[in-house]
Amino acid sequence: MVAAALSPSGSAPGGSSRSGTNFPLRKTTGTAGFHLSKDAVDLGFDDLNKLTERQAILMLADARWGSTTYMPCPHCGTLDTHYWFGKERRWKCKCCDKRFSVTSGSVFADHKLSLTKIIKIVFTWVNGSSGKPALQLRRDWNVAYGTAFTLAHKLREGLMRGFNVGVLAGVVEMDGADMNGRRYREKRNKPQGGGNAPKPTIPAHLLKPEVDPETGEILVMGPPKPHKHDKKHRMPPDRRILHVIRLRGLNKGKGASNTRVAVALAESTYTVTAVATRFASAESAVMSDEDPSYAKFSLLFAEHKTINHSKAYSAPGGVSNNQAESFNWRMRRLLEGIYLSPSNKYLIDYAVEAAWREDVRRLSTGKKLRHVLGVALRVGLSLWWRGYHQGKHRLEELLVEGPKPAKGRGKKKGWQERPPR
Repeated sequence: MVAAALSPSGSAPGGSSRSGTNFPLRKTTGTAGFHLSKDAVDLGFDDLNKLTERQAILMLADARWGSTTYMPCPHCGTLDTHYWFGKERRWKCKCCDKRFSVTSGSVFADHKLSLTKIIKIVFTWVNGSSGKPALQLRRDWNVAYGTAFTLAHKLREGLMRGFNVGVLAGVVEMDGADMNGRRYREKRNKPQGGGNAPKPTIPAHLLKPEVDPETGEILVMGPPKPHKHDKKHRMPPDRRILHVIRLRGLNKGKGASNTRVAVALAESTYTVTAVATRFASAESAVMSDEDPSYAKFSLLFAEHKTINHSKAYSAPGGVSNNQAESFNWRMRRLLEGIYLSPSNKYLIDYAVEAAWREDVRRLSTGKKLRHVLGVALRVGLSLWWRGYHQGKHRLEELLVEGPKPAKGRGKKKGWQERPPR
């Protein structure tokens, strides 16, 4: 009976072992309980399968304009109860007499798929716990890979332009993390040793003291070589830094409530300051680690506290940036386990998706669907994905330092398949 009362690891319920040593259990935030409750699921595929095309139009209209009768004209901006034409499933503006549909002037403009199918594909994408790759959407809905790929990226574009905006005020946590081009990828399955790349030249006054073995005379004076002198030289060229700022929620123990992200080439004073001043108000209290790049924050914000991760995860008084660290861990899992290392050109797109999934984690399935549809429909025409199949691609990656030309991963122009032997 005693053995049955113990856990498989030999500890008694509550986390104490037979020897009396306590093993603290992970604190629960109630998220798992929410996902298992009836409030987490208020819309399913059985409901969407009953949608008619007219009901889909009304659903999108409510998500975009908050009404199915009173709306602005996408052409002239007139707010009114415009004329509805049931056969055409469009409205006619009372001011400019132009006709428009629920997707006119949005990222879904000139769509080929039916609206009911678009809603179902978006619902599948939304319900992915950590993300949903385009290849899986293609298999689920029997559409071309390019169709699923561009549709998912139109949703990400809507989130970039309509969700990853605005200033956070309160207690915010900030952190930077390496994404893509990490050192362990460079070392994996390769013998470790000196590379063939030329080493950077070290100034003479920084060289280690050199002693003549015969006479014992010191030939070169100077301090030892700094630990991080050639660190930048060792970094892979495709390495990027993901900066994240998270606003702590008002409910203690419920995690962060808002997330903002940005991608940079380095975690420098310039980049962290640019991101922080863009997304955090001057009245905020900023929590970060002890990286020297955050040194100026005490002059820019009402309060700046740091945590030394080599000593502790958190300090008394609620000093920690664990929410930002947690997001970086989930972001890395999304990149490496779900989307399988996307290119740097679209790294910010996937980061914004991860931020959105974090912030809406406590919304029901139906509310998540309406939220992402509303954000995507309200940002205007797509800037980067209209005409994608005709070769109109985004040529730059969007960085804190400014847009940088990015190489595509596709086949080069003029590529021809090698004839069989």
